[in-house]
Amino acid sequence: MKRLLILGGTGDAIKIALKTSELIDFKTIYSLAGRTNRPNIPPCEIQTGGFGGVNGLINYLQTAKIDIVVDATHPFADKIAANAAESCDRIGIPRIKFCRPAWKKNGISWISSSDYVDTVKKLKSMGERIFLSIGTNKLETFSILSNKWFLVRTIDKPILPIPLRNYRILIDRGPFKEIQEHALLTKFSIDVLVSKNSGGVPAAKLHAAYKLGIPIIMIEEPSPPAGKVANTIDKTLEWLIQQN
Repeated sequence: MKRLLILGGTGDAIKIALKTSELIDFKTIYSLAGRTNRPNIPPCEIQTGGFGGVNGLINYLQTAKIDIVVDATHPFADKIAANAAESCDRIGIPRIKFCRPAWKKNGISWISSSDYVDTVKKLKSMGERIFLSIGTNKLETFSILSNKWFLVRTIDKPILPIPLRNYRILIDRGPFKEIQEHALLTKFSIDVLVSKNSGGVPAAKLHAAYKLGIPIIMIEEPSPPAGKVANTIDKTLEWLIQQN
């Protein structure tokens, strides 16, 4: 029986874990970084907490006798993805990166941004009330915009102080319906939406903002590390079965 490590934290990762748990030739271990207080977890062995960089992950892979790795982390978890790629390459463990297809405009227009710094540059000449629908990582990048007001939505209460002058924290967990997002954008008089292109089914906030005429800045997802990539759960499972 092959020991499979799934680097999780997304809904797609849970779906993959549910599927692999049904395969008699695999023992599934699902890994969570531990950043969310109320994570959704699949019914399999769970590994919680970070690994401690490349060396720490290599140590875990060898100690736990992992045979195969599926990286199904968030599209923007580029550091974890890079660590997984390097770790597996160094000790010769097969790895696949699951990357759900990025959102396409398909009638919803937005301004593409390469990263947080580029987003800040674009925001300087845009609205005054910004909905940062990007979590709480790297918010310090936006602190230079001291004349702007920010709505920050996050799943959990932030542990560290928010490095912004004018803001409101909204703690809530999706998925959200378009009518909810429409009401939120209207209630807080939002005039710019900042989102990350997380892929999958286009988020309701995009449709709501577009219909309200609110400009959208979309931080496009980083490229995955070199190696095998699958864009669907079925293709991920096909690759796994081929490794047996």
